[in-house]
Amino acid sequence: MKKQIPRRTLLKTAGFGSLAAASLPALLPNLNALAGGSNNGHRVYVFVSFSQAPATSSGVVPRIGMQGAGTFDPDAGWVKGGGSFVLFDQAHKTPKPLIASGFWEPTALVSYDTKGLPSYGTIQPAILTVLADVDGIGSGLTVEVVCNVGAVPLLTGEDEGWKLVDTKYGTFVQVGVGISHLSIEGVNIDRGA
Repeated sequence: MKKQIPRRTLLKTAGFGSLAAASLPALLPNLNALAGGSNNGHRVYVFVSFSQAPATSSGVVPRIGMQGAGTFDPDAGWVKGGGSFVLFDQAHKTPKPLIASGFWEPTALVSYDTKGLPSYGTIQPAILTVLADVDGIGSGLTVEVVCNVGAVPLLTGEDEGWKLVDTKYGTFVQVGVGISHLSIEGVNIDRGA
């Protein structure tokens, strides 16, 4: 028996509200959670936040606003999904100059580490690491999605949000408030129903 989780409920659970609901509909057509019975190993990741690389020698401060969503199975070793981004110069006054924008897609699951932390409701604090192709920035780049549960607290030791490692601009790390969600086992994105 399957229990459907509406997109709005999942996004509110992850702390996104209506802003994220408006930005992620193409990636989250239907979320289905298995109620009872055997789990299929699937999990969901969702994030939206800003990360920043160190200033360049020319004074540019590269900052990326990125969102993403998808399904992964750490036992089977696969990940699907992706999202979009905008890269701009944070050092410049508004309007900030756009350096690049486009889409990103995961190409391989590298690791999934719960740090031995228990789940909290439908949230699993953990770090999901994938390889990804990011338009105009690079291929085979490492993306880390970090999910903490501050309400308990269940903390991974990393800041909530995401990292993009070793790009031509440097390593992007979370700035400000990051919002991410990694689900418990048994949740997947289903384009069918």
